Amino acid sequence: MDRIWIRLGFRLTEKPMSTYPPADQPMAYSRLAGREVSTWSEEWKHECEIAYLAGMKPDKLKGMLYGVQGGEGESVRGIKHHRGDAAVAQLVSEIERYRRSAS
Repeated sequence: MDRIWIRLGFRLTEKPMSTYPPADQPMAYSRLAGREVSTWSEEWKHECEIAYLAGMKPDKLKGMLYGVQGGEGESVRGIKHHRGDAAVAQLVSEIERYRRSAS
């Protein structure tokens, strides 16, 4: 691979390899966890999903969770189709808890 870059006229310099995730990860307050969490964590990813769903209008949320009747394709099946009943019940519970913590 290095030879290709040299043939194309690029100079190869030694750079320190970056770490993934970074050693100094940004932190943010999580309403669900009740504490600061890394924005690189699965916990934060889940919080963002719940925040997005909590911000939806009730009819849109119902469609997102349970799907839309009479439609075709992936966009109308809903989360229930992909994750199952238990996962949707957990999401609904966390959405309610998230909304309560906002008020």
